Amino acid sequence: MRGLAVAIVLAFTGAAWAQAEMKATAPAKMMSPSEAQKMHACEQQAAAQNIKMDARAKFVMDCMTKT
Repeated sequence: MRGLAVAIVLAFTGAAWAQAEMKATAPAKMMSPSEAQKMHACEQQAAAQNIKMDARAKFVMDCMTKT
């Protein structure tokens, strides 16, 4: 009987974890597909230039605001 209880708890825990993994992140919910593509391109440029930490965040924001 105890083994059954453990199996049920594990099943519910696994199901909750799987649902949590499938939820979209906040930035993904706020960006349009074109903005997401632009951000991805800006991130790739920052990676290619080996920009780190705060400078990278500033670079991406500046890149995103360029028209």
